[in-house]
Amino acid sequence: MNKFELDKQPKASSGFKIPENYFDDFSAKILEKLQDDDRKVIPINRKKNHWMYAAAAVLVVSLSIPFYNILKKPTVALDNATLENYIADHSGMLDADFVELLDEKDLDQMSIDSNIENDAIEDLLSTNANLESYLIN
Repeated sequence: MNKFELDKQPKASSGFKIPENYFDDFSAKILEKLQDDDRKVIPINRKKNHWMYAAAAVLVVSLSIPFYNILKKPTVALDNATLENYIADHSGMLDADFVELLDEKDLDQMSIDSNIENDAIEDLLSTNANLESYLIN
């Protein structure tokens, strides 16, 4: 391989030529152009009207509240009769499902006084015509 010597190679010109004494009076020419132009100065940090944005936000919220109230469906409280009718009509629920829905307060209200004498039970069952249905079920 041949040795490459940079100093002996022909130099290529860049194609750009600078006029003579161009940089000598360059700063003077720039200063003349700056003094001739009276331009309006635009500040970087303009005073923003934040109160206008706040007023617009309050206006939007105040106008949207009535629409929200119209679209919101009211909740209806169930009375005991309605609940009993629903349970009677939808008897597909098991006893275990009912027990899961009850809490201690409900269980205390459902306590039954079972201090009935055996003679009263025997009299009731002997006079009842549906004795067999009680025994089967």
